[in-house]
Amino acid sequence: MTITAPKETEEALCILDQVSADHLEWLKQVHRSLLFQDADPRPAADGRGVEDGLAEKVSDRTGDCHAALRRLKDARRDMEVTGRCLTGRAAEGLPVDPAGYMAFMNAVETYHAEGRRVELMLHQALAETDPLTGLRNRRGMMRDLRREWMRADRNRETCCVALVDLDHFKEVNDTRGHLTGDKVLAETAAFFLRRLRSYDQVFRFGGEEFLFCLPHTDIPRAKRILDRLRLLMARLPLLDQEGHRFFVSISIGIADMLSRTPPEAAVARADHALYLAKAAGRNRVCVAG
Repeated sequence: MTITAPKETEEALCILDQVSADHLEWLKQVHRSLLFQDADPRPAADGRGVEDGLAEKVSDRTGDCHAALRRLKDARRDMEVTGRCLTGRAAEGLPVDPAGYMAFMNAVETYHAEGRRVELMLHQALAETDPLTGLRNRRGMMRDLRREWMRADRNRETCCVALVDLDHFKEVNDTRGHLTGDKVLAETAAFFLRRLRSYDQVFRFGGEEFLFCLPHTDIPRAKRILDRLRLLMARLPLLDQEGHRFFVSISIGIADMLSRTPPEAAVARADHALYLAKAAGRNRVCVAG
């Protein structure tokens, strides 16, 4: 299970900004070489493993961004190869080859397009990430759920969703302060990520509610997994701003995603099951009927 922290995404965007400035300087060097037959310019500054560095900053659940980074790396390689062909001829005193120059400029345009695609993906990831917990927020949640719903339907596999609520969370905010409440939300999110399976997905649904997507999981197995999580959560020690120890329990509603109904319906059924769990006294797991 992976998430991209807002800080890491912002750092990746800063790297891209610097890459853009370095690339522009490299293009100037290439054209100076062509005009004045200077020595070959150094390789593009953005070509020294920057794509690999960006990949380390990005936790990419679907693989889309990492695929875009690979295309960016390939485009940069093509751009540098065609650029070296031009500047090598210029260094030998040969005229610029029009066809070679057009191939170079086409490679530059491809590189710019791939760089822009990566930038847009990072901005989207930033917009879809909850800054407090680092989890995906509701903005991108339904897209991810639809993707999983279609995958499960295509492969005829089971999948469940679960809505999780922190019991009496308003009391935590009222008696221990909102800073403690924020700390509880962040630590709870980290706890869920540690305790669930690597391929499960966790979202910040809103307020003190979280949503889980549990692929390859039927209702009985989901209930066993989440009952165990509930028991572990009730024993998780939390500290307020003054260092006082306390505990928070959770209530959970589960529903299976059905091939004949959209994922929004599964979320609504899980929400109703959560309501039943809270009405029955909280700190329990209920399954949608």
